[in-house]
Amino acid sequence: ISLLYTIKFENRAIGTKRAESASEMLVKLVLVLFLVRASQTTLVSPLNKGVIGKISEEFLQDFADEVTDKASTLLKSESFSGSSGLFSYWGVRANGLNLHPSITLRNDGSPGNGTGQLVIDVKIGGSIQASGSWRWRKKTWWYSVTLSGGVDVSSSGFSIGTSVILGQKSDGRFGFSYQPSSCSADMGSLDIDINGSWYSWILDIVVWLFEGNLKDKMEENACKEVNKVFGAAADDFDDAMFHQEFSLPLKTGGELKVDFSPSAITGGDTCAVIASPASMEVSGKNTSSSEIVTPPFIPTTDQPRKGRRQARDWCSAVPGPNSGVSIVLTEDLISRVIQNLHHLNLLKFELEESSRSGDEVSFDVSRYGTRLNTTQVKFPESDLSGFTRMTVKISSTGPPKVRITSTGVSVSVNLRARVALFSDSPKLEIKTEFETLTEWQGTVRLAKKDGRYSLIPNVTASADLWAVKLYAGIDIAGMKESGQGRLDEGDRILDAIERLLNGMLEENLAEMIEEDVRSGIPLNIPQEYLTVGRADISYQEEYILLHLDDISIDLQQ
Repeated sequence: ISLLYTIKFENRAIGTKRAESASEMLVKLVLVLFLVRASQTTLVSPLNKGVIGKISEEFLQDFADEVTDKASTLLKSESFSGSSGLFSYWGVRANGLNLHPSITLRNDGSPGNGTGQLVIDVKIGGSIQASGSWRWRKKTWWYSVTLSGGVDVSSSGFSIGTSVILGQKSDGRFGFSYQPSSCSADMGSLDIDINGSWYSWILDIVVWLFEGNLKDKMEENACKEVNKVFGAAADDFDDAMFHQEFSLPLKTGGELKVDFSPSAITGGDTCAVIASPASMEVSGKNTSSSEIVTPPFIPTTDQPRKGRRQARDWCSAVPGPNSGVSIVLTEDLISRVIQNLHHLNLLKFELEESSRSGDEVSFDVSRYGTRLNTTQVKFPESDLSGFTRMTVKISSTGPPKVRITSTGVSVSVNLRARVALFSDSPKLEIKTEFETLTEWQGTVRLAKKDGRYSLIPNVTASADLWAVKLYAGIDIAGMKESGQGRLDEGDRILDAIERLLNGMLEENLAEMIEEDVRSGIPLNIPQEYLTVGRADISYQEEYILLHLDDISIDLQQ
């Protein structure tokens, strides 16, 4: 903005400073606005909620290529028959196909109120060769003549047009749909060659008698197979992406379910945009209601805002390159995942010392009596060697705070740690209670886990401890004493416990959390049809951008 104040008009009759022209000022103004726009990293509301997916035209073209290949395979495997007057033909099958699809994206409906749809028009053109058998039969009461042989058909002007729709379907849900009535086929002009009889050349002259019938049959058969493949692909992708249960189960029970059903689908000339509020459910309790996600700058119909500009290009409004598939995981989504895991007491652990060797202590880790694993903690032996057994109980005292920065996901939470030390001789018990502000820094990677694509977390932590309470009890020769107080800073026992907890919270607790959510955050990427070759993950203010590229599509199942 300060640069704007350097743009001045000076109109002096006498002076050495040259006046800037209006065109120069305009250039500077455009440059400033461009720099301001380019520096923006936050998402425009309401694109800062849930999950936003951007599917590039390139990926949709690859999808059309794959569907066309499968349709070609079916066309080659299916045969058809028909008749026209005295002519009949059967076993006609395509034995040569050279088809090339092209797609066009167009917005349809009313995207302003979240009920729009994106239409993917597919045009398939190319050449076809087919062959089969023919017969001509003339029969009267006193004689019968039958001619037969083979027929070869070719067309270099073959074309099929059809459409796949991304939008609101008749049942009110959003997703993929396909209307068979959208298919139209045109064989163009046919080149028909009849062979197999010594006077078949005569029939070549009158082949026009059944050319129209054969052409209609070939067009009908082409649309039948295209409808079969495109319809199945639309249904399969719709079910795999939008109507499956995606869950993150914990080792100690409880489950976080995520519903990726979209609330709006739109796009532009170069992409499709799918918005999902990603409602969540924890152990059967619905914790988030669905929310309509409308395009940026476009008001809903019941809340008009005059003077507000409309978004003309969704594909530029949503972050990510114009290739492959981009998935925007908003801070809203990540925060709700972590908050819901907190409701499942993910940060509640009980550690019981099981063995000790040198400067390491092994603890059995459990939650609500369910054993999770065993972890090893560095042990300040010289200061706590007189104690024969230790227990540690960790729990949170408030909900975590979540932020996304350029380095990853930052989570801060207040924890309470209760450490109990026991000595048999003399019989001594010391219990301490610590409050700590623990900060975790997390990154994620994409991996195939348990038959699905998931984001697997990698967590590091830092802790800031301070002692709150100290309880001590002693039993010497049957005489019991107990008390409550504070250990002064610098006390060797207190320092040793702090070192023990610091190591436990900064290293072991991070490992325990990773183990607990080892299956990762599920994503609705249909692994049965897609193989991701490259996944680039970047962290921006308020969102994580996951860009998937080099995606292989396989519908040959």
